[in-house]
Amino acid sequence: MNAAVVTPSNFTRRTVDLPAKFRREGLFALIPLYHLLRLSDLAREGIEHSGSYRFADHVYRNEASGTGRLGRWLDRRLLNLAATRAMRGRYERSHEAMERAFDAHLAGGQPAPFRLLTVPCGIPRDVREFAGQMAGEDRTELSGIEYCGIDLDPVVVEAAAAFLADGPLPVRRIIQGNALDAAAYLPGGYHFIASTGLGEFLSDADLGAFYDNVFSALAPGGTFFTSATSYDRKSDFLLRSFELNSYYRTRADVGRLLGGRDWASMEFESHGSGLQTFVRAVKRDVTESSCGGSVAPQGLGANGGG
Repeated sequence: MNAAVVTPSNFTRRTVDLPAKFRREGLFALIPLYHLLRLSDLAREGIEHSGSYRFADHVYRNEASGTGRLGRWLDRRLLNLAATRAMRGRYERSHEAMERAFDAHLAGGQPAPFRLLTVPCGIPRDVREFAGQMAGEDRTELSGIEYCGIDLDPVVVEAAAAFLADGPLPVRRIIQGNALDAAAYLPGGYHFIASTGLGEFLSDADLGAFYDNVFSALAPGGTFFTSATSYDRKSDFLLRSFELNSYYRTRADVGRLLGGRDWASMEFESHGSGLQTFVRAVKRDVTESSCGGSVAPQGLGANGGG
């Protein structure tokens, strides 16, 4: 498969002229809303390019911008919505999960390097902040981290490489590849893999295939961090009106699709809004235990949620 000619799953808009579509369908109230929302940089990116890497990074960066005062005001309102704050939680929890996995790697006395992958990588803000925090703490272990990013879009690959160019990570590699293609993953096993914002655009069958690739690519004892978006009627109406279509999944849905593999543990946490589920799964290290078989998903106590 030639990744260069494959349309990314997160580009869901198919209609060139949305106002004309609204007129044909009698949805006249959406026409002024369309023009108003385009004053916000976040909304304009979402309308024009669906769930693009720029759209996601605008949410993560959390800096309002737009056309004029009204555009910036509107952008800030959108960035403060519960659904947007929940989405921002993905990259914040990813950063925390990286740190936790790296500390466990060191505590276990495992040799360097610590191999870290994000797929699709988008703008790897969580990775740079993780490395920047370690550099700020003057931790010598930073030199033992090898980062790899995989993304289908060559424009994103270039943007991600530029974003990390002046950062503290000593070893970094950004690869153009398809997350659904097992050949895109480097051999040797990753100790941590993070994937956020992809599952929302994959069918159950494709998401299961992706989880197979992730499990195979993880080193024994490695950690996988991912997330899922829950259904919200108001948000869904707005997104689908502008053809930003996605799949919604509950904690039970993710547990079903992710289960059936030899995980040592699976932990779930719900965002306070209930609109995002965060998942941390650790692959069983068969060198430490002779027990086989999968384990039932484990919650996070008071922070767990369905």
